[in-house]
Amino acid sequence: MASVNSTMYRYMREYRPKTDRETALVRGLRRMSYGRFYSAVDRVAGGLAALGIRRGDVVMLALPAIEQGIAALYACSRLGAVASMIHPLMARGEFEAAIAEQHPKVVFLSDINFARLGKGLKGVHRVVCPYGLGVCIGLPRPVPFTPFESDGSETALYMRSGGTSGTPKTVEISAAAANAVTGNLLDTLEDSFGKGDSMLATLPLFHAFGLLVGIHLPLCIDAPAVLMPVFGAKKVVRAVARNKVTLMIAVPRMVHKLLGEKNFSGKNVRSLRYVYVGGDTVDAPLERAFAMRMQFSETNCKLAPGYGLTETAGVCAVVNTIEAQRRCAASLGVPLVNMRCRVVDENMRELPVGETGELLLAGNQLMNGYLGDEEATREAFCTVDGERWLRTGDLFRIMPDGTLFFMGRKKRLIKISGMNVFPSEIERAAVELPFVERAAVIEVRENDKPYIALFCEGRLNDERVRELKRHIVRTLSHWHEPRYVIEVEALPRTQIGKTDYTRLSDEFEKNRKKSS
Repeated sequence: MASVNSTMYRYMREYRPKTDRETALVRGLRRMSYGRFYSAVDRVAGGLAALGIRRGDVVMLALPAIEQGIAALYACSRLGAVASMIHPLMARGEFEAAIAEQHPKVVFLSDINFARLGKGLKGVHRVVCPYGLGVCIGLPRPVPFTPFESDGSETALYMRSGGTSGTPKTVEISAAAANAVTGNLLDTLEDSFGKGDSMLATLPLFHAFGLLVGIHLPLCIDAPAVLMPVFGAKKVVRAVARNKVTLMIAVPRMVHKLLGEKNFSGKNVRSLRYVYVGGDTVDAPLERAFAMRMQFSETNCKLAPGYGLTETAGVCAVVNTIEAQRRCAASLGVPLVNMRCRVVDENMRELPVGETGELLLAGNQLMNGYLGDEEATREAFCTVDGERWLRTGDLFRIMPDGTLFFMGRKKRLIKISGMNVFPSEIERAAVELPFVERAAVIEVRENDKPYIALFCEGRLNDERVRELKRHIVRTLSHWHEPRYVIEVEALPRTQIGKTDYTRLSDEFEKNRKKSS
């Protein structure tokens, strides 16, 4: 078994034996064997070496999930360079800020975003990767290089923090932490994947869950990674059916869209075994709808929610059995092997089972820190009982069976008359009613007094609003009753599909100013 304390490339090569003829990557009707993939990695590494890229240099990858981007990722690992994973649709101003912060020597772009992001860059070598061709235009002829070897402690990845509020930060992730995600997840799931499995990689490369679970993990275990550069429900159905996909990763919004596709059923999905969901909360109606669709399709495929942060290199807790879902409907599972958690109060004192507090995490998946921000890095960590812990900023309960129950972001906690009100509880209660499809809660203030605003996707009228408020009060308490209930056609989403609470707050304030 490979050691996580190595480069990402070595871990991928050695985790499980593979032959050169076996399939590594699939995109559409094209298949790339491991032999061709290894050759592609070395060609890119040799080209980067010709450009003078060496240990510690930054190479920026603003690419969708295409073969060239994955080869470039492992080419960076071969040279000891840092691969900076950037959203390919990032706004020009944000892209320029990332360039100024990270000082990359080379940036990989696609033929789709080159005109917008590639022009006018100074002091940065540009490589263009056409979406429909497996080539890297602008990369010089490869030269011999000495493969980089290390214990994995050095930063291998830059990834932007995926928070829905606050200032985004660049997270430094070591190769050891990136490798540990694969090892820990497979140990937690009793290493039940491999020959005969394939992973549908629906999430982008700049998403830690998408990169490390959707790409790195299947390449490690000799399970083809079926690439989905642009998500589309119909495309997913075709890819699953054509490739007999067994594993899939997604965010809840993607699952909603798949359930809206009538062909996501029957023989088209019978190969599926698990759909792992992260990036946002999974509500009970979604779980029920998915279970019903799979039952109708005569398959035992399970929806398995998980929890993770970019700061923990992606997923660090997962529902690993259907029993865990039944015991606690909103459970996010148990910590992965080699990850530990505790729930603490404001004074860092550990709370009893069942009480709500901030989740702390320790283990081998923690980030190295935030790039160029020592103060933020210090604030992100704390020392408890002589051990270094990451402060997640998320509120959890640990249930008697050891599963984790998500209560919401600490910054989203609302105090009404001195009582703690957790927005996620209101959102879960709201979607229990058949006329509410999805819900989101924000805090609003009037004369410096806090109130609750509830946004709902679904058809509302005065009677339904009254019924909704009564249901919330009856299910929770009168402190949880929203002052405002607002119907929206669709909740705003971030670039990776999470509910964008900042935009909801902005829209509420705009509408309040108009009505005043």
